[in-house]
Amino acid sequence: MAKSVSALYFGIVMLFQLTTLILNFDLDKAIQIPGFSSSLFLSLFIIPVFYGVTYLLTKRFNEGGAFLLVSQLIVIAFSLYVISRGMMTTFNAVHNPRNTLTMYMIWLTTVSVFFVFEFYETLLIMLISFVSFSLILPHFQTSTTEVFKNEIVIVILLTLFFFSSRHVFSYRANHYIQLKTIQNKNDQIENANHIKDEILGIVAHDLRNPLGAIESIAMLMEIENEDKNESTTENLSMIKASCEKARIIINDLIEVARNDNEDGFGLQEVDLNDFLLAVIHEWLQNKTGSAKLVFTGTKKPVYTWINKEKMQRVMDNLISNAIKFSDAGTQIEITLKNADGKCFVKVKDKGLGIPEELLPHVFDRFSKASRKGLRGENSVGLGLSIVRQIVKKHGGDIVVDSVEGKGSTFTMMLPQSISPVPVPVG
Repeated sequence: MAKSVSALYFGIVMLFQLTTLILNFDLDKAIQIPGFSSSLFLSLFIIPVFYGVTYLLTKRFNEGGAFLLVSQLIVIAFSLYVISRGMMTTFNAVHNPRNTLTMYMIWLTTVSVFFVFEFYETLLIMLISFVSFSLILPHFQTSTTEVFKNEIVIVILLTLFFFSSRHVFSYRANHYIQLKTIQNKNDQIENANHIKDEILGIVAHDLRNPLGAIESIAMLMEIENEDKNESTTENLSMIKASCEKARIIINDLIEVARNDNEDGFGLQEVDLNDFLLAVIHEWLQNKTGSAKLVFTGTKKPVYTWINKEKMQRVMDNLISNAIKFSDAGTQIEITLKNADGKCFVKVKDKGLGIPEELLPHVFDRFSKASRKGLRGENSVGLGLSIVRQIVKKHGGDIVVDSVEGKGSTFTMMLPQSISPVPVPVG
């Protein structure tokens, strides 16, 4: 702040000097203050020194120690210099200072508002200002009564300066404490998230090995079960199904941790019509069972920058959810539109729908909106969280509109391609 005030003060002084040069008149006579022009010239040399020293100290302020102490002393010295200029202007303007204290009041107010002082620093500035005023005053006033009246006025002004300075200190101190508290909370949250992601990644990765061993043993037992014992076959099927569910959970956990730690994805420009058709073709060939997928695209290509692997994961999840909560043979509609520089991909089903109270939690991690599918499919509550995570990292967004008993529509919005160069979003 000292740099800003010194720069402002220097600008005012320079303006006065340029005015006298351009208009070619005697500034002392014009405003009837003897020596005013000389004091301005003095300020033109002193203020840059304050500014330069303040600039250098700001660069090394964080080193603390001696630099912190010197910085405080420089600020106090500059404040006293600004106050003294107002004081001397008052004395030079009239022989009775209490008749015109405008400049003195202006610079006292400026110092109290723009500078932040500790309690003892405020008292030191008040003491020096009062003593200086009292020592100079007898040179302009010989009457004891007038001296006393001037002393009363300066005490009132300095008292106002004290309360103003303490108010500013309290306000800025509270503001600083609030900012530090928020910063510390944000750091704690960031560290907790980082640790959580590391743990998720490590645990999920380390679970793969024992899971693989269990599956291998189950396969060997299945081979050795030559007599096709019904009980053994049923138990082995349960083991394999449980391993498959565990693998899905582990992959989701790893995906969450990986997406959180990646700043951006490797993107490539694609026509969403072609991409979505390829996704639907794969589902029709391998995944849909009895579901019916219907795609409505655009007449012209709609280009955007995506990571095909990640976006495949998004579409797989949205389509599988639509199938999971729809009756067998129900039509699932996938629609592509573009408008206002954005691409809109909708996945609509006419299935179970989502209760209104669960809608705000659909995209939460380990969401309490997670439910079993119509055919008993389990859910961990990570799928839609991963979907939103991926879409956000593509610079897009996803929303859901649902009516219980009538179905759900998930709408994904992505920026339409307008540049041949991808800009990764992280």
